[in-house]
Amino acid sequence: MAPLLALIVAAILLINPVDAFVGALRQPAKANLLDLVKSGASEDKIITALKGVERLSLGDAKLSSPLLPGNWLMVWTTSDSIAGKSRAPLFQTPTPPEQLIDIENGRALNVEKVLGIVNSVQADITPATKNKVSVQFKKFKVGPVGFNAPESFKGELSVTYLDDDMRISRGDKGNAFILLRESNSRDEANEIWKEWRKSW
Repeated sequence: MAPLLALIVAAILLINPVDAFVGALRQPAKANLLDLVKSGASEDKIITALKGVERLSLGDAKLSSPLLPGNWLMVWTTSDSIAGKSRAPLFQTPTPPEQLIDIENGRALNVEKVLGIVNSVQADITPATKNKVSVQFKKFKVGPVGFNAPESFKGELSVTYLDDDMRISRGDKGNAFILLRESNSRDEANEIWKEWRKSW
């Protein structure tokens, strides 16, 4: 069995050695990044680790990828306002903010729950490059109360790393975001978010 496994690994390396080598580096790099977030490491250390993961993307971070659509959970960001750091603890979301990406229908939905109240931001998204969308915010909702976003509320969002369970994105204001796929990482995301909040 061992010789057969060795032959399979060797064949994979021969067929696509770069993909195989980089693929072997991804998991430890991602684990290190998330460990830094959980430990409350400095923003500089997390950004350095984040860039390390981005370098392992191999061109997979693109809007056409079937991995992009779906619901994502934000476990870290450089944006204090989006994370809710500037709010009183009572009004911070105890679970990761969510982001639904629907490239086919050109829409995105950001959702958070505070004190049992669901707040959301609806946006239209339009492909701008192979890995970047233009974002036009359309509607804000605080619980049942909704209001239209001003026309000037717009931005851009790039995908810089993407795989089955992690996405890294960067906004036009220079902010970075780490997100985990909701369908297979809900418990892990909740734990990372809880631990990161302790460092606020």
